[in-house]
Amino acid sequence: MVSSRLRCIAAVVLTGVASGLIGGVTSLLSHLIETCAFGTPFSSSTTGVGKVVMWRRFAAPIVGAVIAGLTWWRLRPRPSGSITSVREAVDSGTRLRPAQTIVDALAQLVVVGSGSSLGREAAPRQMAALAAQGLSDSFRIDTATRRALLASAAGAGLASVYNVPIAGALYALELTVRPNLRTKRGWGQVGVAVVISVLSTVTAWLFNHNRPIYRSPVATVTATGLCWVLVVVAASTLVGAGMGVLFGEMKRRVPVTSRLWWTVPVGSLGVTVVALAVPEVVGNGQVIVNLVLAHPVAPSCLAILLVGKIGATTIALRSGAAGGLLTPSLSAGALVGALIAAAAGIDAPSQVAMMVIVGAGCVLSVTQRAPLFAAVFALELTQAGVVGVPVVLAAVVLGWAGFVMVSRRGRGTHGRIGRAPGNASDSR
Repeated sequence: MVSSRLRCIAAVVLTGVASGLIGGVTSLLSHLIETCAFGTPFSSSTTGVGKVVMWRRFAAPIVGAVIAGLTWWRLRPRPSGSITSVREAVDSGTRLRPAQTIVDALAQLVVVGSGSSLGREAAPRQMAALAAQGLSDSFRIDTATRRALLASAAGAGLASVYNVPIAGALYALELTVRPNLRTKRGWGQVGVAVVISVLSTVTAWLFNHNRPIYRSPVATVTATGLCWVLVVVAASTLVGAGMGVLFGEMKRRVPVTSRLWWTVPVGSLGVTVVALAVPEVVGNGQVIVNLVLAHPVAPSCLAILLVGKIGATTIALRSGAAGGLLTPSLSAGALVGALIAAAAGIDAPSQVAMMVIVGAGCVLSVTQRAPLFAAVFALELTQAGVVGVPVVLAAVVLGWAGFVMVSRRGRGTHGRIGRAPGNASDSR
């Protein structure tokens, strides 16, 4: 019994450390790919690829997409399908294949770093889960604990990349593990997820030096502003519902494997065309959130950005490219919040920040079917102060409750908490 417990503790600690190292290296690799493609790590800017010379704006996305498309053409099952996902490994015990998982993750980093409109967070989640699988085998971990380790490692990979320890644990618990808190085992799963996520985040400080992803003003809200926050909740929940349906449909219509060598480059070309008008849409959405937190933007420009980002992400998904949807959803919600703030004449940076964070959390909660994760993810990314915590949490929960109530009167489109729409086997 003591030996088994010690093996479990060792596996948990090493999984946390390994996930942090993977997340840190993945972030460095992402910046390196962006620099090679465009001459600068564009994600940290507020202009995207707007200042990049035109030949690179056309060449980089096509070259990156050709590399990724050819990789997925050889890698994925035929006639259609995806590689074993973390969710499949957790739910059914299917093993992640090391070479396949790593190559798929690298292809995702290449296609996103070269300008496609998808998130890069899926790659470290996959590789962290793969590391947890290896450690579970080495320490002879039982099946139930192995499941918790893999799910927690996936959340920890997210936590290490974005410096969000609480959100990383909630990602594992709310979207994958879904523990029964009336049992001792359920609380044990919570403990495993929290420890692994915190260890992973702290380990990644070796690379990111504990810097927040976004530099946000301290978020505040006035009594009048609270009324506009409610408008943001309603609008962003509606936008999130529409995005969930749209993105889910695109996942179901992924081209057959034999066509990926040309559909993925065509999709990147489509994103590039959109980026000619709105260069901020490239990448995972970090550019857009940087922009709306840093500068006042005209309502017409915000509306164009919103349509452009959703359109570019739709094109990328339809082409068969793989990547995350967390940060694209987050950026769309941030645009909704900024758009309503601009339309209402609110220009105080602290109040705009509050509406941006609320919008981001509400859209993400609906697209991912995970309100607690979405609210905490938005708060940890921005670190916008203690005033924002109760407001954002209440706003996101309110939006989620309204979405569920309306959905139940329809055809049950809300599904279950913790299950995002689309192909359940999707590796993201």
